[in-house]
Amino acid sequence: MTFSVDECGEEYKFRIGKVGYEHCSPSKRPVTWVLPNNAWHFVLFGRGTLITADGRIYKIKRGESFLLFQGEQYNYYPDLQDPWTYIWVELTGDNLEAMFRQCGFTKEHCHKSLYEFDSYVELLKRMKDSFDESDVQQMRICAYLILIMSKCIEQERAGRTEPKLLHKRRQMRDILTYMENNFSLPLTNEEIASENGLSVRALTALFSEMLQMTPVQYMNAYRIAVACERFQLTDMTVAETAKWSGFDDVKYFSRVFRKEKGMSPQEYKKNHPDEQPFALIRKKEEELLRMP
Repeated sequence: MTFSVDECGEEYKFRIGKVGYEHCSPSKRPVTWVLPNNAWHFVLFGRGTLITADGRIYKIKRGESFLLFQGEQYNYYPDLQDPWTYIWVELTGDNLEAMFRQCGFTKEHCHKSLYEFDSYVELLKRMKDSFDESDVQQMRICAYLILIMSKCIEQERAGRTEPKLLHKRRQMRDILTYMENNFSLPLTNEEIASENGLSVRALTALFSEMLQMTPVQYMNAYRIAVACERFQLTDMTVAETAKWSGFDDVKYFSRVFRKEKGMSPQEYKKNHPDEQPFALIRKKEEELLRMP
């Protein structure tokens, strides 16, 4: 079973061939391989050495990861005093070099440290325990691998981002999560700001800089997306949908809806346009994630 991931417009297809765990003996001899598949290693304990075909030497320890690329030659072995233990995953697929590059690995630099490593360990152990080569388990272990990839990509992007901008981006994501979780409440700018440790002025400035809109504009866009989804999936009336979406005033709901969608709620409800209600919201969130 092959799995496909679309990340920022690039599609990656992969299949996991094996997941393994090895506690190496200090007497284990150096292994020299030209690998038939890609092998991604995560060092849980101990130390070891990796040598590439062109002579680059990596001294690797717990909390670090190395990626052996398909078709490349490597020599690697455990430390004599503190031999490494690692979990590794073998995978094949299409466009994998691009995916690995997103995660921070290239053939010229096939090693990296992983921040907050304990959170990786839990995913790695679950992936290892799930592996039995059946199709159902392939789905599960691929899901764990995708979570591991996402953490690597997030770390890689954070490393290229100025600390001040990174703080603002995380702050913005926390605020959006709060707003989306409480869309049905009569939220005000004062409440949103207070719940997130900001002044109203700082809140509106953050929205303007990061999303090019005001908090009210974002909240209305999100609520209208909720309403559109209700119209597509249920037989709710316009008044019921307005209340469900966080609007107490049906007339105000209709004005905002027409402004956002270019038609009345009644027209939308009747025609059920073929669209993804949350497309604009997701686009804004993706733009936030792609910020350098």
